[in-house]
Amino acid sequence: MQSGVSTMAMPNKSACTTTEELYGVRQVSDGVIFAACFPQARTVQVAGDFNNWQPQGTPMQKIGSDTWQIKLRLAKGVYRYRLVVDGHWQQDPCNKMTEPNPYGGLNSVLKVD
Repeated sequence: MQSGVSTMAMPNKSACTTTEELYGVRQVSDGVIFAACFPQARTVQVAGDFNNWQPQGTPMQKIGSDTWQIKLRLAKGVYRYRLVVDGHWQQDPCNKMTEPNPYGGLNSVLKVD
């Protein structure tokens, strides 16, 4: 996993709280949907302990002008992940569940039931 905290501009926090149904991570009947708002991004990927921290294997697709999304099938458990926006690793700004990582940043945390 790469170290370093991204200097990439993050979405407005109030936008995350008012549109929780659109952004962040949520469990659905057949998987987990990761969605993020990065209008200026060229690439957005997900890296976590569920994919051996290899972001190239889980690129998000751009939906419309600003939303990036991917659906993954994950077994029950607790997972740590980060978003990789144009090569910059960062926590998911719309997921309040975080924990420190060994690189001085925060990993986002997801519990799949």
